[in-house]
Amino acid sequence: MGFKEIMAVYTEYLRQIRWPFKPVAWIGISFVMAAGVALVLAILFGLFSFIFPGFQLIAIHKVHSLLMSIISFLVVFDLMIGYPYLKATRRTDSIENNLPDALKQMADTLKAGGTFEYALRGISTSEYGPLTEEMNNVLRRLEEGENLENSLKGFSRNITSRVVTRAVNIILDSIAAGASLADILDEIADDVKANQRVINERKSSTLMQVLFMVSAGAFVSPFIFGLVISIVGFLMSNASVMLSSTTSGPCFEYCQGNSSMQLQCEKIQEPTLSCASSLCPTDYWQCLTDSLMLYVALYIIIEIVAIGLMIALVREGKITKSFIYIPILLLIAYIIFFVSNVLTQGFFGG
Repeated sequence: MGFKEIMAVYTEYLRQIRWPFKPVAWIGISFVMAAGVALVLAILFGLFSFIFPGFQLIAIHKVHSLLMSIISFLVVFDLMIGYPYLKATRRTDSIENNLPDALKQMADTLKAGGTFEYALRGISTSEYGPLTEEMNNVLRRLEEGENLENSLKGFSRNITSRVVTRAVNIILDSIAAGASLADILDEIADDVKANQRVINERKSSTLMQVLFMVSAGAFVSPFIFGLVISIVGFLMSNASVMLSSTTSGPCFEYCQGNSSMQLQCEKIQEPTLSCASSLCPTDYWQCLTDSLMLYVALYIIIEIVAIGLMIALVREGKITKSFIYIPILLLIAYIIFFVSNVLTQGFFGG
């Protein structure tokens, strides 16, 4: 699906919920709001570092500030863009859930001798939520001179639902063939209820798997990673202190003038993808700790994306629902990771 097709679908969702903004304008507003939240968090972390310069967790604030800002930007941007989609899908789900009862009511009206238009009016005065609103639109089109076929097809076009589209097509075919419409409506209602029953059974049968993935991926795993990072950072800081104690002067003198000690430390400090071996011991081990934290955070992001996709496929059967699960789970996972790392770092530092 190309960009134009995606924008067309998104525009349709906004139209269904009567969103007051155009798609491009809403995306721009979402981007600005997400950037504002990320900037505020970065400033708050910076102020914390400025107000508490002697705080023992200051060494990891830059890393957490970067990660929290990026993640908060992605979460806010995704939630704001996905909110119209979520609202539109809830509206569609409400119509699909109320459709069997509405069809049963129409069938009872037809069996009692009423006309199809009278049956529609009965639905338009009942409490079926968004379905009642759509039936009022169908009746309005009929009153304006539109024929029944075009009015019902307009109803199906206004809703992105295979269930509604199939039900409308069956009703129109039954009217054209002269079949017993009351019996057809009863069968459609039973079929829709059976389909909903299967969906509900699938959700209930996969509940434990979903809870396991959420608890393991968004709670347990980030907590353990935060604890491991704290332990590794504690061991690396002790190693840097021991290594620095072997030098004959401060770190600046060690890096600039003591070539023999620099060569000795380069043999101990292996170069990595993000840290050079020529760094001072304290800077080298701090670089390793920060790099490890970035790699762990990247793994958590990838893990949460995979969990969100699996939950959407297993529970909803729609991969598009993952855009709602992923940002929420990502925010929870990183908060758990951050709190675990900060608290355990304070414990080992103290």
